[in-house]
Amino acid sequence: MDYEKLVELITKEVIKAMHLDNSPCAGAADDMSKPLALVIGDKEKLPLFALDTYRFACVDDYAKDGDIDAYECVYITALSNTELADIAMGRDAKPAQCAVIKALLSGKRVCLMESALPHRKYSATAQRTIYQMFEGYVCKLQSFGVELIREQKYGKNLNKSAIADNSVDKVITEALAKQLIKKDGDTIVLRRGTVITPSAKDIFNHSEKKVEFVD
Repeated sequence: MDYEKLVELITKEVIKAMHLDNSPCAGAADDMSKPLALVIGDKEKLPLFALDTYRFACVDDYAKDGDIDAYECVYITALSNTELADIAMGRDAKPAQCAVIKALLSGKRVCLMESALPHRKYSATAQRTIYQMFEGYVCKLQSFGVELIREQKYGKNLNKSAIADNSVDKVITEALAKQLIKKDGDTIVLRRGTVITPSAKDIFNHSEKKVEFVD
């Protein structure tokens, strides 16, 4: 690498660092040793395990130089119907769409929070054809390799014969949650009143298991 290219590279990295210091996503307690990830949407809606693993930059930071290589992965916590359709169709005219498409083309991990999908709150009222159109976009993103993080809906078990897992303590920790999702069956049955820590909820949300309670 010649001298001019080296200076250009160093200058680019310094400017990027300055941008990140002033980023609306940057926190005073950010651990600079953590890898950098990009969040599209509200950082406050990120899963706890993601906040523990990465420091985050926002779409505005990405838009300054369009360099997706600066980020290890992308998390999506908010997405408009237009952005969803654009990404599914490969349209990258706006920064958010461009970031996701570039990340997928670069083989980077892209995680989509289920709560980021605005059409799903209308699942009970929407005309089925238009709802299925948007669901088709979601399926297309998943076929591209986007990981959908489903958020657990905790509820009372309607199966009266269901028996709570008696091996479970009154508090579900992250370590215990990891053990529970490895067990057979698609439902984890707990006694009502069991406390689930935030990190354990993240583990359940990231799994395909349903968590229900019995009295």
